[in-house]
Amino acid sequence: MSMYFVFGDLDSATKGDLDALVAKTQGMIVGRIADARSATPFPSSVDLEGMLVPILEERGFEHHARLRHPRTGEGFEYDFWRGHDQVAMEIMGYRADDEVYKDILKFHVHEQTRVGVVWVPRWKWISSRRADTNFRATMKALAFADSYMRVDALVAIAYDWEAVPSADGWYLRFVAE
Repeated sequence: MSMYFVFGDLDSATKGDLDALVAKTQGMIVGRIADARSATPFPSSVDLEGMLVPILEERGFEHHARLRHPRTGEGFEYDFWRGHDQVAMEIMGYRADDEVYKDILKFHVHEQTRVGVVWVPRWKWISSRRADTNFRATMKALAFADSYMRVDALVAIAYDWEAVPSADGWYLRFVAE
């Protein structure tokens, strides 16, 4: 069972790399860098991104790769970029349902991107109540984008948090629906 969702055609080398990445990070303990701003003190996207830096750099990704819009010259960045096989990754946080479209469009604008990967939290927590809007909005956005994007594949890695008994942090868990 795959622990991510693919729209388009994902080549076997990238699929194998994503399988290995998910296997290595499944159950990883992620702590918070800053105090939680809500009653649900899960790690933020910045916390997860920070834990992924050494793992992804070991796999040849550049952290915070700076790019230029081909028409305007305006700068933007990917959370992670690996130029030799043209794979980009964006780590989404609790506002993924609002922000995912912007990140998907970056995959489209950057002509060298072949595969775009978004990490998205399964739940959006508002006032200590969870809603699946992050996951649903991401899947809907990727399905729409799949029809007009000039990338080979769009991938969603959906994650959730599980409390670590008597420790500061949370276990990273992947969602397969």
